[in-house]
Amino acid sequence: MASVEPNGTAPPERRIRVVSVDGERAELALSGEVTGRAALEIEECLLESVLRGVQEWVLDLSQVTELDTACAFALMRPLMTTYPPATVHIRGASREVHQALHRTGTESFLVFDP
Repeated sequence: MASVEPNGTAPPERRIRVVSVDGERAELALSGEVTGRAALEIEECLLESVLRGVQEWVLDLSQVTELDTACAFALMRPLMTTYPPATVHIRGASREVHQALHRTGTESFLVFDP
């Protein structure tokens, strides 16, 4: 049976999910319009205890149709505040998503994979 919100509507689809965690390496996938309130969803996901200590991130952005600057910052902030800095691989980013990531000023930390 599908879950239902208290107001009787279907819960919003998760735009970020943990695909795998293997020691210090984690893969996350984002999808759809990653805008507005999705920033809170991103921050909550990145605080999950299973992701503590991750030093190499793979972000699959191939299914993202839109990424606003607020969500790009929410995605990059926790990944860039570790010491030593984490390695972040970006997969499948469209030109628009690439531009949103560029606006965060973290592009020098990112590795763009095909």
